[in-house]
Amino acid sequence: MSAAHAADATRGSLRSRVRRQRRGLEDAARSAADQALVSNILALRQYARARAIAVYCAFDGEPALDEFVADACRRGKRVYAPVLSGAGMRFARWHPTAGMRRNAFGFAEPVNAAAIDPRSLDLVLVPLVAFDRNGARLGFGGGYYDRCFAFLRARRAWFRPKLVGVGYAFQELAHIERQPWDVPLWGAVTDTGIHHFEQTGTQ
Repeated sequence: MSAAHAADATRGSLRSRVRRQRRGLEDAARSAADQALVSNILALRQYARARAIAVYCAFDGEPALDEFVADACRRGKRVYAPVLSGAGMRFARWHPTAGMRRNAFGFAEPVNAAAIDPRSLDLVLVPLVAFDRNGARLGFGGGYYDRCFAFLRARRAWFRPKLVGVGYAFQELAHIERQPWDVPLWGAVTDTGIHHFEQTGTQ
């Protein structure tokens, strides 16, 4: 087996294990963890400053962001959600009362909404399967976020958008092998705390 195939197999095994653990959370534990996680996001200084925020629609046991979205809307912030198109992804304006549809992967996305240039977003809450202490992220494997935010790899310092991974504490791993095309996280929020990864940009 080549090194590349071995790395793919390792990442695939990690995905399966963590996704299975996430789906297995009991309802009471999940609800408590989601509340704690949302409280940590609301405490971010970058959230207080942000005007345009990208979120995700929870899928496959991901932490729910309903309370966060409600708070952002109450504060008059503009909220956007991902829409997949072929191999690409855009972020469309979204409100909890707006129409949604299920895409080919089974998660909800806004219908007929205006999109924003990803460079104009202030804060992006990124779904993940796992992350490590250096800001490496393991996603579902489609590469949508890496392609959409590839421009950040060319920056010596990030001013915006800030990519903040969202997951449960058990989704933090000691090390994830980073691929050349991976866009690292600026930070991560879990139910037990907030992580900043200094090498991915400025605060």
